[in-house]
Amino acid sequence: MAQDDIETQRFTIEEEQTRPYRRFNAQGTQLTMRLLPPSEREENSDPMSHFLASVTELFEYVLRDLQDSDMIGVTISNEVNVKDRAIGISFRRKDQITGTVI
Repeated sequence: MAQDDIETQRFTIEEEQTRPYRRFNAQGTQLTMRLLPPSEREENSDPMSHFLASVTELFEYVLRDLQDSDMIGVTISNEVNVKDRAIGISFRRKDQITGTVI
């Protein structure tokens, strides 16, 4: 496989754990991921474009094996600058998530 064919990795999974969500009477998987900075191969990549592409890839990864009735919630927070407010979407069914929600 040529070097150009390798996709740019945009995040790493730091931790994965199964936990109960009592409020929803459900059990789920909690992932802790780290968004990565742009690679040196990404030419003309401004930070906002890289962030949006990373979040899009993150959602594709999270939604890949879910049923339409499965619930999902996502929170993005900055662990380096804890004064930054977390952003995210509340728990909702997979079939309720659209590009406008993301």
